[in-house]
Amino acid sequence: MKEVYGTIRKLGATSKYKGYYFVAEAIRMTMEFQERPMKITKDIYPRLAKKFKSKPSNIEHDIRTIVNVCWENHRERLEQIAGYPLEYRPTNSEFVDMIAFYLGTDEES
Repeated sequence: MKEVYGTIRKLGATSKYKGYYFVAEAIRMTMEFQERPMKITKDIYPRLAKKFKSKPSNIEHDIRTIVNVCWENHRERLEQIAGYPLEYRPTNSEFVDMIAFYLGTDEES
C-alpha cells in the first residue's frame, strides 16, 4: 500500500482529501482482483462505501476530486503513468485502472 500512496502523492494528492484513501483502496482492490474485471460502480464504490461507512455517490465524488487534483497539478506525470498522451481528464475508472496497471507492471520488472 505504501507504493500506492506514494504514487498518488507524486501526482499531487494528499491525505487532506477524503478521496485519497478511497482511491488508494480502489487501486489495491483492482490490483488484487486482476483475474476478473472490476466494475467501479457495481464492485468498487459499494465495497468502499460499506468499508468507510459512506454512500457510493460520496465515494464517487471524492475520487473524482482526487482525479481532478492530479489532472490539474501533475498532468505530465499522469501521462507518464498512462504511457500515452491524455487528451482529456481520465474518468475515475480510467484513473484507478491506469495506476493499478502501472504499479502492477512495475512490480513485475
